[in-house]
Amino acid sequence: MFVIKFSISVPRRYNLLSSIHAWIYPDIQPVPERTGEQWFGRLFTFDESEVPLYISQQSPGEDLEIHCIESEVPKQKIIEKIESILSLNYDIRPSLDIISEEFEFDKLEEEISGIRPYLSDTLYEALVKSIIQQQVSYRAANVLTKRLVEFVASPITFHSQDLFGFPKYTQLLKLGENGLRELGIGFKSPYILQISEKIRSGELNLETLKDSSYHEISKILRPIKGIGDWTIQALLIAGVGDFSQFPYGDLGIQNLLGRIYNNGIRIKKQKVIEISSKWGESGPMVLYLLMCADVLGLLGDLSR
Repeated sequence: MFVIKFSISVPRRYNLLSSIHAWIYPDIQPVPERTGEQWFGRLFTFDESEVPLYISQQSPGEDLEIHCIESEVPKQKIIEKIESILSLNYDIRPSLDIISEEFEFDKLEEEISGIRPYLSDTLYEALVKSIIQQQVSYRAANVLTKRLVEFVASPITFHSQDLFGFPKYTQLLKLGENGLRELGIGFKSPYILQISEKIRSGELNLETLKDSSYHEISKILRPIKGIGDWTIQALLIAGVGDFSQFPYGDLGIQNLLGRIYNNGIRIKKQKVIEISSKWGESGPMVLYLLMCADVLGLLGDLSR
């Protein structure tokens, strides 16, 4: 096994593990990401190939060190994939300015200035995860996803770690509805299988939607049973990296803003939209960063 090593520069203060741990709990892994002290790793998809990547950062703001197995995938393609999934070129400065002006949490702006959105490897992964997240807490969804990954996916040992990828649609189709239900996916199992079947038949090609707008994606996915506004908006954030929308009906953000603005009482979806709208185009990213800060415990007594 020949290992390639190279580095990638990052934005000032960028914090790899904080960005990952805002959505991947350290104690619930693999989903399929695995993390450790100063590193994270998983299998990444390049066309039909899966490549294990071990990514480390000694301290916030320092270059990322990439370790991967030599393969037919060009190095530049790997770099572009990492930069995209870690949103290294996403400018959060306008949203940070709003947070600095709007909130008085100690050092909040400084703490979250190193966070960038972390995206799923593929749109299929993002969509399946979004469906699993329906009507359960994000933590519970991570537990269910972990079960699925461990049961279906085959790890590759690299850098002394077992690294996983997300199950393929063919694997979930083979598992079937009974198999998914036994893993706890419940009533959402047929939704996942319907999407998987549409991909197998060629009726649906999710990866071609990567550069599509909310309305274009919505037009294609909304007719599929089990996919509504919340799921599509979650997909935009988790898979496309499009923050023109936000799942405003999410109970997590309603509870968080209720703790901040309404004496701990959860606010309704329309109020979340009103609050976000006053921040203009930066509103969805402000909400995203606030949710990250909540998960990471950066909001003091108001953290979940």
